Amino acid sequence: MNMQNTQNSDISQSFREKKSSKFLDPCQKESINSMKCLDKNNYDKGKCKDLFILYRECKKKWLEKRRELRRKGSL
Repeated sequence: MNMQNTQNSDISQSFREKKSSKFLDPCQKESINSMKCLDKNNYDKGKCKDLFILYRECKKKWLEKRRELRRKGSL
C-alpha cells in the first residue's frame, strides 16, 4: 500500500471513529509545523514557504476526500 492510500485510509478511519462534537483536522501536524516555522523565523513567511505548500496540499487532499465521501454517501 502506498503512502497516499495509507493516508486516505487513515483519514477515513479517523472520520468514522471521531466523536460528533470533536473537531478533526488531519492536517494539524502541517499547520503546527508552519506556525513553529513562523515563530522561529520572526514571521518571515518566505522562510516557511515549503511548509505552507505542504499544508495547502494536505488541506486540498482532505477536502477532496471529504467531497468524494459525501458524494458516495459515506460521510
